[in-house]
Amino acid sequence: MNTDLMLQNLRTGFAGHIDVRLKRPNILKVLVPLFHEDGDMLDIFVEDTEDGRVQISDYGLSLMRLSYDYDINTDTKRRIFQQILSESNAIEDNGKIIVKSDIENIYPSVLQFGQIVTRVCSLRLHRRDVVANLFYEMIDEFVKKDLSSFHPVERFNPLESREELTVDYSFANDNSPPIYMFAAKKDNIAKIRLIAVSCLEFLRRDINFQSLVVHEDFYSLPKPDMRIITNAVDKQFTSRIDFEQGAPEYIKRALAR
Repeated sequence: MNTDLMLQNLRTGFAGHIDVRLKRPNILKVLVPLFHEDGDMLDIFVEDTEDGRVQISDYGLSLMRLSYDYDINTDTKRRIFQQILSESNAIEDNGKIIVKSDIENIYPSVLQFGQIVTRVCSLRLHRRDVVANLFYEMIDEFVKKDLSSFHPVERFNPLESREELTVDYSFANDNSPPIYMFAAKKDNIAKIRLIAVSCLEFLRRDINFQSLVVHEDFYSLPKPDMRIITNAVDKQFTSRIDFEQGAPEYIKRALAR
């Protein structure tokens, strides 16, 4: 590693506000004025790579820091994490966030690395918004993983002539009426009303079925829509958490009738 050139480029970029510490042979910890939201300095390490470039990483400290109050523990959350990395040409290796650079571009690469770490660590600050935005993805993940034994059929259409009346998931066996399941976000009132219309139309067409709705937050709905959906469907889970806790047993019993 051309340490002198690297330091020169960093000192110029950061106006002299830089220090380095040798952590291991050929691994330098770079101290620059880039900080987490709580004021702690970002952990930035630089080392040589086999292709003659340098590798900037955090040695897994950013994900460890994030894990104190936010876990990347689902496929959907992992996809968001990987998207953050891919948008900045970064990678993750055994928990380490990594950006590769040339010595000549070390300053903008360190800035880029700092932005990536900040975005990753900020996931915990927005975890409620993230969970809300991922409502449908998390429902889909749960259905395909934890309800797979009930053979869910996604985007099922009971009436070929009414494509707009599509069921999110259908569960069926040979002995019981199928369960038509819908998922509804609290701010999607149009879908709440479409679910009610769908179920009423299925009944009008003499389709034998059981209806199930999973709400993001049932109690945040306008009262008229609470009444509309309650009068139209057989079973409702008022939140995703309630659904995940109660759905396996409910569907098992419902399909055994």
